[in-house]
Amino acid sequence: MKRRHDELSDVARDFDAMVERLEVLVSSREQLLHDVSHELRSPLARLQLAIGLAHQNRDNIDTSMQRIEGEAARMDKMIGELLTLSRAEHQVVDESYFDLYGLVDAVVNDARYEAQVPGVTILLEADTEQDHTVKGNAELMRRALDNIVRNALRFSTREQTVLVDLRGTEREWLLCVTDQGPGVEKNKLSSIFDPFIRIESPQSGKGYGLGLAIARKVVMAHGGHIEADNGPQGGLTVRIFIPRWQETVAQSH
Repeated sequence: MKRRHDELSDVARDFDAMVERLEVLVSSREQLLHDVSHELRSPLARLQLAIGLAHQNRDNIDTSMQRIEGEAARMDKMIGELLTLSRAEHQVVDESYFDLYGLVDAVVNDARYEAQVPGVTILLEADTEQDHTVKGNAELMRRALDNIVRNALRFSTREQTVLVDLRGTEREWLLCVTDQGPGVEKNKLSSIFDPFIRIESPQSGKGYGLGLAIARKVVMAHGGHIEADNGPQGGLTVRIFIPRWQETVAQSH
């Protein structure tokens, strides 16, 4: 059929392309389901063990309850992140308008509060005179930006700096988050935005590898894209590109 050069062959090629996309979609869904099941199995096993120990030794109930509460909190956190990931993928985001700079500033201030403990400096650079209005979902975008900044903070150590830089071009906003941490192996850079991909680092803390996946889904839902690479002097830079609202308005006329 593909050797033909008529409308029927075009339909056949479109059909084959659609089947390939469906196969990729089904495969990715199955992989995500497998990963979720695997991730839930460990805290469930520890919950069952803690319950068993509590039954066996009544004098150790307090310790068992602390373990149960901790594992339940971990499961609740992961399920919440999975729901956010699903919401970012399927929700229509052009609901309202929000100030992108105000959102970034709020995220940075929250991160600075946490950064006091490890002794990390978080700097924000932006032209505050510009109109940073963006059309979309402020709650989802804040979650995405928060995940990226917190990721940079987790990979930073005392006296290091995280730089958050917001600047605009004629067509889009560019937000760069740069840390001075160990960076990411080159062969893993293309996969860090996939669900359940964790980058090992002594100071990275515990996570489920969902933060950057959520960020990518949110940014894509806003018509933008996200990328990451290592800096020449080390560290990781995450770049977020978000369309300017003014450009959309101009096209509508």
